[in-house]
Amino acid sequence: MVTDTARTDLTLSGSFGRGTQVIEGRQRGGFAVQAQSVYDFNEVSRVFGEASYRWEDNRQTRYVDNADFRLTAPYLTVDTIGGDMRRETYSFYGGYRMRKNHLLWHAALQFRAEQSYRMRDPRAKNKVSDLRIEASVGYQWQRYALCLIAYGGRYKQNNEVRFYSELGETTIYHMANDTEPYTRFSSNNKISYYSGYRAGVGIQLLPTTGFMAGVQYDWIHLTKELTINTQVPIAGLHTHTLTAQLGYAAERWRVLATAALELKRGSQYLYGDNANNYYQLLLIARNYRLNTVLANVYGDYRLPLPVGDLLFAGEVDYDAFMQHVQECVHLQYTFPLKGKFSWLVGAQARLHQYENAHAWQVGIETGLTF
Repeated sequence: MVTDTARTDLTLSGSFGRGTQVIEGRQRGGFAVQAQSVYDFNEVSRVFGEASYRWEDNRQTRYVDNADFRLTAPYLTVDTIGGDMRRETYSFYGGYRMRKNHLLWHAALQFRAEQSYRMRDPRAKNKVSDLRIEASVGYQWQRYALCLIAYGGRYKQNNEVRFYSELGETTIYHMANDTEPYTRFSSNNKISYYSGYRAGVGIQLLPTTGFMAGVQYDWIHLTKELTINTQVPIAGLHTHTLTAQLGYAAERWRVLATAALELKRGSQYLYGDNANNYYQLLLIARNYRLNTVLANVYGDYRLPLPVGDLLFAGEVDYDAFMQHVQECVHLQYTFPLKGKFSWLVGAQARLHQYENAHAWQVGIETGLTF
């Protein structure tokens, strides 16, 4: 919150394209409404906020019945039929920042509520609650600020699969790793629950113009439980992520490179015989270990025009876990209106490349800035 300026943006965007993996569907489309604002009370105090709503329709998805499958993998709930999956996401982010003399600090709250569902059997339904509270303290001199950032959060997901057809039900599998289900608890157990805690700490060098850099450590622990009269934990997952960033910001352009190492460590809960709906825990066996590399390169350039300006932006994102490379090109034109108002219109194109497939997506956006 050092380099941004006081402004408000209201945008409406839409996207459409093909999917590449069965877990994402053969077609993907949706729209989003977003509002974000930065307001200065005076030279010392600033408030900032952002709110958005997103609707997505993924056609002909298969296997995964969870929301946030990238986060909860490999302990997923899956079926062999699939179907169209719709998703609605509500997000909020807001906080307060104070800068006095050379000292600055901020506190903020971020919350995401999501539901995803199918309208036909197997009718997967997920409800996600993701809360995060963050704070930072820093020291600013000339055009740089050095900040120490920390956050903590709570994650929940209710996952349920229902059948209404008279033709019967299919087997629901609860995965024990990437390729094998937890045989004992698969079949008729259709309700599961993910509960987690997350935390992180980092240090960042933020400029108005000049070099920017940062290092951050993130941790999240998730437990998957089944509802069998009582809650029965069947898996636990610890994810550790170490991220480094380096970039440069000039008056009209900026570039930023990010590299991360993600370590996933999972455990399976093994139980004895069931006695009066009580499962005696025998062993917590470590059965999953995966190290993943992630990388991202981003750059943009703002070109002043006789009327308004044109923003060029490009990004390349690599995720070794999904064996996925994403390339994105974004253009945005801002046209001044009366007073402080400006109108913006933009378009973007994304190319998704997997090991044995590729797909494209396009999007458009429009909005007001004041």
